[in-house]
Amino acid sequence: MSVRTLALRSGETSAEDHRLLIGSLLGAADDPWPLHRRGGLMYAPGAADLSGSGMTATIRPFSAAVTGRSSPLQGSYLVVSTEDVDIRLEDGPTTGSRTDLVGVVVKDDLYDDSDEVLAEIRVIDPEEDETYLPLFEIVVSQGASTGTGGITWPAQPGSSLPGNIRDLRDYTSSAGGVVSVPNVSARNRMGDVRDGTVVYVGATRDLYIRDSGAWRPVAGPAADAALDNRYEPLGAPSMWSGTVRITPEEVVENSFYTKDYYRGFARVDLPEGLFSRAPRILLTAHSQVPGTLIDATYTEPSASGFTIVLARATTVTTNVSWLAVQEG
Repeated sequence: MSVRTLALRSGETSAEDHRLLIGSLLGAADDPWPLHRRGGLMYAPGAADLSGSGMTATIRPFSAAVTGRSSPLQGSYLVVSTEDVDIRLEDGPTTGSRTDLVGVVVKDDLYDDSDEVLAEIRVIDPEEDETYLPLFEIVVSQGASTGTGGITWPAQPGSSLPGNIRDLRDYTSSAGGVVSVPNVSARNRMGDVRDGTVVYVGATRDLYIRDSGAWRPVAGPAADAALDNRYEPLGAPSMWSGTVRITPEEVVENSFYTKDYYRGFARVDLPEGLFSRAPRILLTAHSQVPGTLIDATYTEPSASGFTIVLARATTVTTNVSWLAVQEG
């Protein structure tokens, strides 16, 4: 049947129907098959924290969704572990080391031909197990055993993991909900993440959204910092001023002016390092003969200087005051 529903009195509801329909409440995976859901732990403080002693790992309680990987129609299995679970690891190899993958395994004979129907927490065999949710990767050193001190474990559940253990816990949430994770490392471990997924990182109080395959901060300290970085810090304003004397001597003929006029130049060098870019230049030419001063302007502005150009109808020497300003 292509259309399935729960709670119809007149219809039959299979276990597969339950998984597909309950799984529809979970967030979708970044997967070409539209019915696949994002598997992972439902985040809560201490969920699936690891501790251990000797050769035995202990996993604290948790709730999780484990996506079926044997068939596109298998759906998601909701798994709850209500008490601490101990997992006895085999002794270390006689040569070299071994890496054990510990997590939740679901066996369902209808899909995986395993002759089993169960969910358990144990060492995963990726070659035999199809539907599983990894939690930790544990390196078992050569010759490790209870008699030799066993494996190095966290001091207590929730403590920092030693170098021989890698945290693989991934998290999920209901469809359209915010996925809560304890820290940025947990966020970065998330797989099958579709654009639009929203994640809250508890350690930094930041809210992120998945955008074009990357995490973009939308609220919290990281978003504030990203907004601040959009604007270049300007710092304090820089200013420098002075006066030059220009005697215009170059004759300019056939100009827009009614008569020929004279033009003069003065190069102004600015102190090295005072300006980081070309400053704004303000000019004032001082003339005691009204009507004979035509214009005072500048060319070639840069952080190191500029050239003042003076135009007059006469060759009278003229003072030009200037002010260079770089805004703060």
